[in-house]
Amino acid sequence: MNTAQNQNAICRSCGMPMHNISGYGTYDDGGIHADYCHFCYKEGKFTDAGISLEEKIAKNIALAIKMGMPENKAINLAQKTLPKLKRWQKE
Repeated sequence: MNTAQNQNAICRSCGMPMHNISGYGTYDDGGIHADYCHFCYKEGKFTDAGISLEEKIAKNIALAIKMGMPENKAINLAQKTLPKLKRWQKE
């Protein structure tokens, strides 16, 4: 994986930036999954399997507020970003 190419990589589930290889999720064989972060995807499975998009949005909003983001910005960011990410696209 070329880190220069992935400087702008984000998790396709939660939108978190993934700047280092340690931020990436893993397959069940330990290999790196380039689409998802280590918080969302470990050992070949989503860590929050069964969560709905609406629940994920609420979770992200709460986390962003806890980290100091203003509530209106957190709501706007989550509602605009998450539905466009790979995990939440309807097949």
